Amino acid sequence: MVKIIIFGQQKGGVGKTTDTCMVSLVSSLVKDKKTLLIDFDLQGNATTFMTKTFQIENIPQTLMFGLEEGDLSKSVLKLTDNLDIIPASYDMRLYSEFLTENFNNSFDRTFYFSKLLEKIKDQYDYIFIDIPPSTDLKVDNAMVACNYLVVVQETQQFSFEGSQRLIFDYVQTLVDDFGDNIPIQVAGVLPALLQQKRPMHQKLVEETVETFGRDNVFNTIIQNHARLEWYPRLGFSFEDYHDKKMVALFSDIFDELEERIEIFETEGDIENYIYQPKYLKEGKLTDLGKEIRLYGFN
Repeated sequence: MVKIIIFGQQKGGVGKTTDTCMVSLVSSLVKDKKTLLIDFDLQGNATTFMTKTFQIENIPQTLMFGLEEGDLSKSVLKLTDNLDIIPASYDMRLYSEFLTENFNNSFDRTFYFSKLLEKIKDQYDYIFIDIPPSTDLKVDNAMVACNYLVVVQETQQFSFEGSQRLIFDYVQTLVDDFGDNIPIQVAGVLPALLQQKRPMHQKLVEETVETFGRDNVFNTIIQNHARLEWYPRLGFSFEDYHDKKMVALFSDIFDELEERIEIFETEGDIENYIYQPKYLKEGKLTDLGKEIRLYGFN
């Protein structure tokens, strides 16, 4: 069955859009999975990342068009044989008003996007939704449609606090409001932008483990890589050793996510789980990492 996944955080600037785009690329180009990326942010950062990567100049329709038409398939843009995107633009600012004008109750307003996604989701193995760092009706629409939430936590205090609010307050409120209609499972907290030489960063990782539990924190950590900062500006490239290391890192993130999902779906909860890196270990490519190829990417 399709897995619908959100990389979320209430604090902005933690790299969740880049993470979402990179995992989408790994899912489709490395793992050969049918993948859909949905940009739910009016800033359209995921859209920009992907259109630069695949040199797309014209976007026929945006997500908002599909929402207004009641048919998300009208907004799907094919990037490769395995990767599609539903792009976003500033017209997403109209979505909350659209919902309020067209639906009389909170359930129909909140689950409208989820209802439309049901019609196309079975075409894919993975659907990744990029959301803004907010908690409004637009984000509610995306969140209630997802199966698994990965909480991206930058190793900064405000991000740590944002992770707690996202899990313990926001998600819990959705569950309280809509009960069994909420399919969300927190797949884990993903530490990001760690700088090993800064004691505070390491301390926040330790506090994260203490707060959420070792089993609920990803073993794979996104180190602070300059190359990741360039991709949103120029688009992803696959030209040298450093690019391959980034693909290897997100291949490990993808594999750990898959393993976590498998454990949830077979055992109900994660206990005594430690992911063993396959592609990038201690900052170096493994033999498997050296063999990485991207299929359908020029």
